[in-house]
Amino acid sequence: MKTSKTVALALLLFFLNPSLLWGSPFLSSTPTMPLGDVRPGQRGEARTVLSGEEIVAFPLEVVSILQRKSRPNTLILIRAEGPLIEKTGGIAAGMSGSPVFIEGRLVGAIGYGWNFSDHRLGLVTPIDEMAGAWNWPATSTRMPDPVPLAGSEGDTLLEEVLLSDDLLSGDVEEQMVLLSDGISARASSALASRLGVRIEGLSGSGGEAALPVETDWKPLPGAAVGVLLAWGDVSLGATGTLTALDGAGRFVAFAHPFLSRGPVAYPLTRSVVHAVVPSLEAPFKLGEAKAIVGTVTQDRPQAIGGQLGQFPPAVAVSVTFRDVDMRRELKKGFQVVNDPFIVSNVVPEALLGLLDDLWGRLGEGTVRASVRLEGRNLVEGWTRKNMFFSGSDVIGAAVGDIRFLTELVTLNPFREIFPLGIDVDVEITREPRVLFIEDVTLKDKEVEAGKKVEVTVKLRPYRKDLETRTFSLDVPAEASGPCEVVVRGGGIAEPEQESLLAGWRSITDLEQLLTEVDAKESNNEVIVELIVPPKDPLSGAEEEQKLLSEVKSERLKEGTLRIFRSNYYVEGLMRRIVTIKGGNP
Repeated sequence: MKTSKTVALALLLFFLNPSLLWGSPFLSSTPTMPLGDVRPGQRGEARTVLSGEEIVAFPLEVVSILQRKSRPNTLILIRAEGPLIEKTGGIAAGMSGSPVFIEGRLVGAIGYGWNFSDHRLGLVTPIDEMAGAWNWPATSTRMPDPVPLAGSEGDTLLEEVLLSDDLLSGDVEEQMVLLSDGISARASSALASRLGVRIEGLSGSGGEAALPVETDWKPLPGAAVGVLLAWGDVSLGATGTLTALDGAGRFVAFAHPFLSRGPVAYPLTRSVVHAVVPSLEAPFKLGEAKAIVGTVTQDRPQAIGGQLGQFPPAVAVSVTFRDVDMRRELKKGFQVVNDPFIVSNVVPEALLGLLDDLWGRLGEGTVRASVRLEGRNLVEGWTRKNMFFSGSDVIGAAVGDIRFLTELVTLNPFREIFPLGIDVDVEITREPRVLFIEDVTLKDKEVEAGKKVEVTVKLRPYRKDLETRTFSLDVPAEASGPCEVVVRGGGIAEPEQESLLAGWRSITDLEQLLTEVDAKESNNEVIVELIVPPKDPLSGAEEEQKLLSEVKSERLKEGTLRIFRSNYYVEGLMRRIVTIKGGNP
C-alpha cells in the first residue's frame, strides 16, 4: 500500500515521540524574583535578539505595579533605556517574552505596549503569572496510522455525464505582529481580518515545503523564537522571545497569548532577526523561522508554553499551477497546523495569495480547478472539479469554491479527517473560455408519452463560430400536457436541496455529505432537462423529501435529465414548451 506524498508530508514532523508533557507546575531553571520584591525605581535589564541570533541586553527601570481584574492579574510598568532602544525606536513587537532581570533574578517578560505612543514604556508579565499557563490541561497528540490511498478532461466540446475597564483593552497592544510570506497583499489583509490580528506582508515566494527539524536546540532566555500557523511556500507566523525553560525542556514565552486558542499544537521555531523596523504605530522585529524545535501546547492569557524536542502534526497542502498563456507549470506546497478552525480560515486565503503571486496579476480569465482531499477517513480520496470565469477576479472566484469545500470538510460534524492532505490543481488562462447557449429549438412541439424529445442547441464559444448539438430526452410514460424543456449552464437556476431546507431530511454522515457535494453542478456543464409537473400533489411532496443526489440519480436514469461536461465555462438559460400527448392518467 502506498501513502500519497501530500499525506506523507502531514506526517513528516511526527516521526518522534508525539506525547507532550503537561499537568505539573512550571519551575524555571533560572533563579526568579517574587513579585512582592519588585519595587518602583528598581533597575534591571531585558534580554532579547535584535539581529541574527545574538542575545543582547538593554537597561530598564521599574515605574509602577499595576493590578488587574483578569489575567494577567498584575503587570509591571517599565521604561526601557539605552542606545539599543534609541536605535530600535523603543520596545518592538517581537520583544514579547524578552526576559526581565533585576539583581540577576528573573522577574517576568515584556508583553505589552501602546501604539502611537512613547515606545520606551512597556508592561511586563510576572514570571509567576506566565507559569500559570501550565495550570490548564493540554491537548494530547497521537501518531496516526499510515493511510492507504488509491492511485484531463479532453478537448471535445461536450462529453455526456451519465451518472470593559480592562487595562489591556483599547490602546494597549500585545507586542506581536504576524508576518506573512509567499502571498499577496490582499490575502494578508483577508487573513488579518479572519484571525483578528495585525499582519505585515512580505514579498517573495516562501521557503522550502518542510522546515528542518532540530531535536537538540539548547536556547538561553532571550533567544528569538517563532510560532507558525503555516510554513513552506506560504509562511504565516509570529516572532517573539523565549522567556524561561525548566529542566524537562518545557518553556514559556511571549508573555501574552498568541491567538488565545487554549490547548494547541503549533510548531515552535528557532528564529533569526533580520532587523527591527521602526514605526510610529509600533516598531516590530523582522524575523524568519530557521528550524522547528518544539511544540507550543498552551496558548493562554499570560503566555504561551510548550515542549522542546517534540513536534506537532500538520495538514499538508500541495498546489500545481499551470499557466496556459506562459506555457509553464509550477508546483508549490505548504503545511498548516492541525486545527480545523485555523485550517478553514488560513488555507483558502493562503491559496488566494499564493495563486495571486504565481499568476503575477489580477483580473479577468478562466480557471479549471481540481481539489482532492486525502486522509484516514477518505481512504480512496475525494475530488471535486469545477471551472470558473470572471471579468474582474477569476482567482477570487475559484478560491471562493475552494473555501466552501475546505470549510465543509474540515469542519464537518461527523468525524476528524487526519492526517489530511489537500491537493489543488489549477489551470489558468487570460482567455475567456466561455460557452454561450444562444438558441434552443425542438424538433416537435408535440410528442407522444414514452417517446423522445429531440432538442437542438446552438452554442457559441467566446468570439468563435457557432456550433450546433442535438440531444434527446426521454418522456415518461405517465407524462401529459405542457412540459418545459430547459437548457442551461451548470449552476444557473440549480435546484435547491428542498428536503434539507424544508426539514424533511438531514445529512447524517460524512459519506452522505460528500455525496451531496458531488451532486452539485459544475460551471462547465450543459444541463438539458425535461421538467414534468407532478399530477398528484402527494407525489410532488414525496419528491421534495428526497435529497438532491437521489433526485438527480433518478432523473438521469429515467432520461429526463442529461448532463454534458465541456471545456468551457457555460453561460445561459433557455426554456421551451413541449406538449406531451397520450400519457397515463
